Amino acid sequence: MTHTPNSPLAARRFTRRAATGFLILLIIPAGLLAYFWYSAWHISHVNDQRKQAALASIVDQARHATNDTTHALNASSATDANTLTGAIWQHTHAPLITYDASGRTFTATVFQSAAYNEEVLLPGGGPVTVNRCYTFTSSRGTSASWTTTMTEQNEQVCRPGQTIDRRVTLAKERIRNMAAAQLTRADVTQALDPAHQQDTYVVKDTARDGQTATISILVRAQGDVSATAAQCYQFTRHLDTNNAERAATSIPISTC
Repeated sequence: MTHTPNSPLAARRFTRRAATGFLILLIIPAGLLAYFWYSAWHISHVNDQRKQAALASIVDQARHATNDTTHALNASSATDANTLTGAIWQHTHAPLITYDASGRTFTATVFQSAAYNEEVLLPGGGPVTVNRCYTFTSSRGTSASWTTTMTEQNEQVCRPGQTIDRRVTLAKERIRNMAAAQLTRADVTQALDPAHQQDTYVVKDTARDGQTATISILVRAQGDVSATAAQCYQFTRHLDTNNAERAATSIPISTC
């Protein structure tokens, strides 16, 4: 006896096949969903590890700066604020270093960054930068020895120093491109503020010694002369006529 297409057995077979096909259709997207969920979790985990490693490198760098600054100050026989400011800058690279003569305390403010490569599910990603703001406070106690402590600050605390750092970089470039005969107080002032619309650079002094010119400039974070964020810098320019030899350097000093 043969079964017709409309027999109960054929119907049951069709139902089982349909159920199996439907189950497969459910399993495929569920598997894809589980794969994407795991991939997203894994990428997030990897990115978090990389971010934490970048932050740890910033902290490690800050700790080294703290220790190296303390050792440099204690190893130095200098007592003048300009030399000590230079020693602090060499190890912190802080663009803004203030000195409180009454408390014999230097405070260096620096913005430190580290980058890590971020992964993403879709094409893209790439380097991501994490930042931290620190102040390094160096003080000399009654024992005549220096101690330096670091304190993490809100990023806003470092904004003035960042602005000063950018302006110092611009000043170095303009001084480097000036002819040797133009390295006078008036000409440097003109080069730094050709429109005479700002008061962020105040050229205090220029001097020459052989083939070297030194220029002392007060660099302000803001044009407002009442702004407290300002740093004196000493710029040094070699006077060689060869463009390639016109190296310009800068270092913060306490007064100018």
